[in-house]
Amino acid sequence: MKFRLNKREVTDLLKEKGINPTAQRVEIAHLLYQKPQHLSADEILSLLNAEYEQVSQATVYNTLKLFVDKKVVRELIFSSDRIYYDSNTIPHHHFVDIDTGRIFDIPLCIIPVPELDRLNMGDAQILETTLVLRGRFPHRETHVQIQNDLSDHVVKNGERCARESGMNTGIEIGQPSLKSTAS
Repeated sequence: MKFRLNKREVTDLLKEKGINPTAQRVEIAHLLYQKPQHLSADEILSLLNAEYEQVSQATVYNTLKLFVDKKVVRELIFSSDRIYYDSNTIPHHHFVDIDTGRIFDIPLCIIPVPELDRLNMGDAQILETTLVLRGRFPHRETHVQIQNDLSDHVVKNGERCARESGMNTGIEIGQPSLKSTAS
């Protein structure tokens, strides 16, 4: 997965996914693909409106729904009142800091997905498996150390980890989301 896409690359990505690359869709995708991040629709709207022309809430929500349907981003529902959009579409897990709302990516090679083929669910088709860890960092230095440990694990186990998880080892693991001020 490549990040820091320029607008031409974003336009090409949208075309590849069968999406008409309107100016507003390109701006939204460009924002999302600057780094691996987890943003709510309201955070995306605020960032776009602070940086560019005014974009309507309906445009952002409709575009995000289209991006999810076309697998440009992943939709993450960690609570009933907030949906996040993840620009890293490669399967991975998440750690949610319950005090700050920060969300960290955890590569699959750190916590492998269980063998679900052993699970008898009748004719149910499992589409996705996601592990969400929730916790807190009582000390700021612990938070920084965990982020560094995740990055170090990917770097030290580079090729194997990338092969097993499909995660690009050049990206920054553990990019926090913006903390929303809304409750």
